Amino acid sequence: MVREALGRTVLVPVANPATTRPLLLCAVRIAAADQGRVELVTVLRPDASADEHAHAWQGLADAEDAATTLGAKARGRVVTAANPATGVLEAVDELEASLVLMGWRGSSSTSDVFGTLIDTVVGRSTVPLAVVRLGTVPFQRVLLPVSSDHLLPGGASGLCLAARLADRLRVGAEQPTTLLRTGPRELELPAEVAALGDRVHHDPRRTDQAVGAFARADDLVVAAVAPTVSGLRAATTHLAWAAPDATLLVAVDVGPTREPGLAHAVEKAGEPAPDNVPTTTREFHIVVTARLPDDRAITPEHLDRVLRTAGATDHLMAWWPAGDPRPHVRATVTVRATGVNGAIGAVMVAVHDAPELSGAEISYDVDRGRPMYRQSTVQSDPVEAIEDDDEVPEVETGGRQRRR
Repeated sequence: MVREALGRTVLVPVANPATTRPLLLCAVRIAAADQGRVELVTVLRPDASADEHAHAWQGLADAEDAATTLGAKARGRVVTAANPATGVLEAVDELEASLVLMGWRGSSSTSDVFGTLIDTVVGRSTVPLAVVRLGTVPFQRVLLPVSSDHLLPGGASGLCLAARLADRLRVGAEQPTTLLRTGPRELELPAEVAALGDRVHHDPRRTDQAVGAFARADDLVVAAVAPTVSGLRAATTHLAWAAPDATLLVAVDVGPTREPGLAHAVEKAGEPAPDNVPTTTREFHIVVTARLPDDRAITPEHLDRVLRTAGATDHLMAWWPAGDPRPHVRATVTVRATGVNGAIGAVMVAVHDAPELSGAEISYDVDRGRPMYRQSTVQSDPVEAIEDDDEVPEVETGGRQRRR
């Protein structure tokens, strides 16, 4: 079955001139991959004044000009409706939109998830949505987190949407797409997802913790989500806290949903992360395991050279696990940091910058066989605030081992 072209008709509601251009950049890239078009819509009430109409048309004209400078054509229209959400949904039907791309201020209230407009569109739309919270700087890299839940049948469609968006948005990005895998690793990544990046980072902790360790301000974090309480909470509140300066795109895979209580999923998304950043550093022992491509001959010494930029190394080894034909190399690196996220993040950066690890899947585990002493007056960092020691994964070697 041939999938519908996601970028055939990208609908962008225009309301805030300050956010129009960066949203258009995303819309243009998504549409260009499918030789599609961008439709701009501003919704006015039936009793809107002549001045309001003139202001709306001027905003649309400016948006059309911005699209032209980005190398694409966009067409604007004013829609009259009793409320903005109804107008957007009517435009979706009339224009046969394939995707709705909307800006989100990054906050919520006790009654709204993304805001009344977006909430209503999420609940009633028959096409997928991309909800964007803009970062502090333009994005230079696409970061796609993939949890173990996304690889189960119930999460496959959400991951497919996020991967298709990431594939389109990485065009023009200055750096390769980063794949960040979280949770257990029983299942293989789909080939079309694995092909998006030049290596896979695997942090077995929760997605928000892994993103908090690796994300930068110039990242575009593409979060896969179904419109459920748990899905929205993971992709909004937790990721908004984990990567407060990055651009966050929530890829909402929808047909209409009637699940109640969505507002409570992100009722704290607009609040700052807990202010309990530690100031005291301590040593963490991070076990780094690289699962190599079949055609790549990397020795433990290669990995050692990479990791030494982050800290002292030991326990170097290479082996072939039972049932897995791909060679593995492993080393432990000792890093001083204020928390687990800082330690793993420093090691991830060193590994990510190493060209010899292209094509590898790299896992990061905390070595709990060595003592890690917590300071009694220091709490863990914001992303670790809801993590206790039992959630830090132990190292699992598995299978028989043969030293090289």
